[in-house]
Amino acid sequence: MRLESRIRDGVCILRPQGRFVTGSDAALVSAQNSLKEAGIAKAVIDLRAVPYVDSTGLAFVVELHKSLVSRGGQLFLADANERVREVLEMTRIGEIIPLFDDVEDAEAALRGEVLC
Repeated sequence: MRLESRIRDGVCILRPQGRFVTGSDAALVSAQNSLKEAGIAKAVIDLRAVPYVDSTGLAFVVELHKSLVSRGGQLFLADANERVREVLEMTRIGEIIPLFDDVEDAEAALRGEVLC
């Protein structure tokens, strides 16, 4: 799995590409540490290029959520395919971390912008 990121206006967009599974741990931990070091407390995980997520990916999402919330921030998810949405629903992560249809809406919500 590859993990790209960009920061704009205090919001980090994380874009994992490929299966969000065991073996991805190093890239995920590195991203989490980088956000903490940069003082970024708001993030969106863009799931557009993630065909599947297992317990490793779910653990990363939950850990990142806890880390950001502990620093007064938030984590949103965006653009998940049907299979990933099912996993998020089954594990009830979607009840804790908001899931948006697209990254732009998630970014706007994190900035407190009114969505029409």
